[in-house]
Amino acid sequence: MAAVKGAIPQWKLRDVEEIRKYLKEYPVVGIVSFRGVTAGQMQKIRRELRDKVKLKVVKNNLIEKAVEGEGEFSKLTEFLGDQVAFVASELNPFKLFKELEKTKEPSPLKPNQIAPEDVVVEKGPTSFPPGPVLGDLQMGGLPAAIEKGKIVIKDTVTVVKAGEKVKPEVAKALELLEIKPVKLGLDTRVLLESGIIFKPDDLRIDVEAVSQQFAEAYTKAINLAVNSAYVTPETAEILIAKAVRDARNLAINAAILESAVISDLIGKAYSDMLALASHLPEDALDEELTSKLQQAPPPEKVEEVKEEVVEEKEEEEEEEESKEEEAIEGLGALFG
Repeated sequence: MAAVKGAIPQWKLRDVEEIRKYLKEYPVVGIVSFRGVTAGQMQKIRRELRDKVKLKVVKNNLIEKAVEGEGEFSKLTEFLGDQVAFVASELNPFKLFKELEKTKEPSPLKPNQIAPEDVVVEKGPTSFPPGPVLGDLQMGGLPAAIEKGKIVIKDTVTVVKAGEKVKPEVAKALELLEIKPVKLGLDTRVLLESGIIFKPDDLRIDVEAVSQQFAEAYTKAINLAVNSAYVTPETAEILIAKAVRDARNLAINAAILESAVISDLIGKAYSDMLALASHLPEDALDEELTSKLQQAPPPEKVEEVKEEVVEEKEEEEEEEESKEEEAIEGLGALFG
């Protein structure tokens, strides 16, 4: 049957309708470039993304036709051009971007390709024995020579700078050395969710750095909550332990006779006794005390501190006494 002149091919209509279907069914859609991706790599990408991403390689004008009159989706037309594909997924934009980045594989530079970055070859030995390879490397601008039966690169050199066109002889030399400075795969141009445009710079996140920031924020929050006695499920156990420690310290320093601190008080009294005895003349000590002092470690030198006597008002003294009584009552309740 002869084709009707001027009729739109059915495959084009199917492609447009399929994209419009994706716009309705998936929360995240976008445009990716596949410039430089080989047919074999594209097949591998399709297999790996099959259960996560819908990938449709289609002409720019058909994508433009599909999103025309579709409200917020018309923003996608600003990112069309060159070799692009349409993607749709239920993953959020950040997870989808991460999956698309995984499709990129190291690749050698091709002749006459524009270098995306400086390509530096480090000095050192190669795996090549003397032979024609030496000439190929030298033609590529590498300071190659023969040492101890091996071809070596004598100095570190930048063979091509970012933005420069790669000469065929340079591309050959880099391929011989298996230097693959570029990564080829699906290159995200834009992702769209709920009318919000996400560009690669918005989606590229240092997960390790962000995780570290969350960990630091959590630690600071815990410290703040503990120091301000703010009770939460995370701080309750820490606050109770801190309260017990503070109560024990107060009870010991205030010599409060409670069963939980009796042993500590006895130990402190014993240490104080030895410290005091160490300052007495020998003829004032009996044999037992002298023996204990000889067995004990030397006491730390204590500097005399002149205490300043400050006259306080009677009201302030009464207030302090009241606070001490309340603290002692609280300790009694805590230790039972």
